[in-house]
Amino acid sequence: MRASVVILSIPALLALSAAAHADVVISSGTTANMSCAGGICAPTAKNGVLNVTDLQNLLASGNVEVTTTSSGVQAGDIKIDTPFAWSSSNILTLDAYQSIRVDKPVSVTGQGGLTITTNDGGKNGYFGFGAKGNVTFANLSNALSINGGSYTLVRDIATLAADVAADPSGNYAFASDYDASGDGTYQNSAIPTEFYGNFEGLGNTISNLSLNGTGDVNARVGFFAEISNDGQSGGTIENISLKRETVEGDGFTVGGLTGLNLGTINASHVSGSLISGFKNGGPDIGGLAGYNVGTVARSSASVTITADAEASAAGLVGGSEGSIVESFAVCNASSGGEAFYGGGLAGYNYGSIVQSYAAGNVTIANGVIAGGLLGTGNDKSTITQSYSTTTLKHAGHKNPDVGGLIGVDHSPAGSNASTYWNLTTSKIRKRRDGAGTPYADPGITGLTTAQLQAGLPKGFDPTVWAENPKINSGFPYLIDNPPQK
Repeated sequence: MRASVVILSIPALLALSAAAHADVVISSGTTANMSCAGGICAPTAKNGVLNVTDLQNLLASGNVEVTTTSSGVQAGDIKIDTPFAWSSSNILTLDAYQSIRVDKPVSVTGQGGLTITTNDGGKNGYFGFGAKGNVTFANLSNALSINGGSYTLVRDIATLAADVAADPSGNYAFASDYDASGDGTYQNSAIPTEFYGNFEGLGNTISNLSLNGTGDVNARVGFFAEISNDGQSGGTIENISLKRETVEGDGFTVGGLTGLNLGTINASHVSGSLISGFKNGGPDIGGLAGYNVGTVARSSASVTITADAEASAAGLVGGSEGSIVESFAVCNASSGGEAFYGGGLAGYNYGSIVQSYAAGNVTIANGVIAGGLLGTGNDKSTITQSYSTTTLKHAGHKNPDVGGLIGVDHSPAGSNASTYWNLTTSKIRKRRDGAGTPYADPGITGLTTAQLQAGLPKGFDPTVWAENPKINSGFPYLIDNPPQK
């Protein structure tokens, strides 16, 4: 049975942080405002604390359900703020009105199981992980259920690839971190089968993955070749990190996570390099996805991209006609080719970019189109609450198609709202050069480093964005998607 996975609309994604929540928190603090009886721990007030030792003791003797709902009391989220483990064969159920967030490690070390339910009566909730949070299972026979769907646990890429080949619409989860350095180099994609199902990373990391694009006309290059769509719903990849990934060779759509996304990428992150000629007919190259037709939400990439030939290359996605929401890229992209669309976040865009940003460097030759956030496109689409601190090297007024935020903007006047670029870092220092074309593009404002660090720019939602001198070099960061550590 396939899991009931919510693919969120843009308004829903924007609402994730909008409301102030009362929470049930599993922590090292003393149990307070919680009642545990008959295997169920429920809040007696809107904010409750469940001591982690108390929870572990309960799990030693039986199944436990932690919920946000009781008679006359409704909390919103469940948050895990301290590590814990249990070795019994009992099942822990986390049942939240909205979201479940794991900020510290959770380990199922015996034969026990885990059941996750979000949006039980509420909406816009999600199952998510902080930078130090993950869930691991000692045994692949452990039971994992997420929103009514039973998941098959895997611990290595070869098993995942075989399982997906046998059932591309199945539900799979990574049971622990995995070092792929011993796998050698995969040709084109580690998971070559078009994927329609649900893959849950559980906050775990795959490190040292190596891919080589062979230049096959129909090949997609990425960890997953294609997150596909079966005509009813698209595949979903969430809560996975790929670190120190290397991609070389040649491909048509090339991404660290996937070559082509027709589904949903949520809370996933890539770091590494995509370096080669990529000589196959103007490829789309992105740190996360080569080409996006679906949704990318709360995700990021920190990558180096070198494209020596005609290409569309950018830190997050090479090209997009889908949605990019609450995401960012830190990119060093360069090209010696003449036909090149380069952007800190997206090479070209015919979808929407909402509450996202880019940093790093885009190095270009003459005769190309580049922008700090977006290279080109934007026809009948919007960019809102977004900014760039990207440095554009070898870009000047001799090239009219280089802009602080956008290279060439085809959107109707007024489509961009609350968008900014850094006058100090970009080397595009005239306040009317937010876009290379058209000149004085409305809705784009140039601010200095000091101005961007002095408080949230006008129009930025403070429930989504924050500033802290110790985070993101003092520039605005996304509360639900802070920089990776």
